[in-house]
Amino acid sequence: MRWTKAALARLAAEVREKELQANPYQRICPYDLADLYGVAVYTLQDLAESGCPLEAIEFFTSVRPEAWSAALVPNGTGQFIVENNAHTPQRRRSNIAHEMAHLLLEHEFDRILFTNGKRGCANPASKEMEAQAAELSGELLLPGASARRAAAYGQSDDQVAEQFDVSTEFARWRMNVTGARRIADRAARKRSR
Repeated sequence: MRWTKAALARLAAEVREKELQANPYQRICPYDLADLYGVAVYTLQDLAESGCPLEAIEFFTSVRPEAWSAALVPNGTGQFIVENNAHTPQRRRSNIAHEMAHLLLEHEFDRILFTNGKRGCANPASKEMEAQAAELSGELLLPGASARRAAAYGQSDDQVAEQFDVSTEFARWRMNVTGARRIADRAARKRSR
């Protein structure tokens, strides 16, 4: 299905409001969303108990932690997520939201989706699905309405990041992609005339 940004924003608002009981100005917990959908979340350290080689865990948590972030893993008729616990809590929240976005959008895939060190999956089934998941996860964690309000109040990227428990880089991306600061600047110029 082809999703517009407006449709993705509506879906995020519905999930936030109806399923997580959060308004656009409150932070949400993507782990709660995963729990709500019955999606277990495991860390790389948890995989050690299931026989994953310690060398692999060491590589992804110490040697090259930026190489791998999270994975949405098919498991029978369901899925589970494995996340890189070497990342910051804010980065981990973003990773979980991204993987949950794929699930919410009912993206079909025939392989494990690995979130890499950038914004998105290393082996997405399609670039369109990846863009949809990135946009939906952004709207879930930092809705456009919140970005516009933050810009109207002159909040910095750091302040927005702290309010929504995301990284400064994520906050900057959302403030830019939503056009929040441009909208606030236009409104201020209009008022000053």
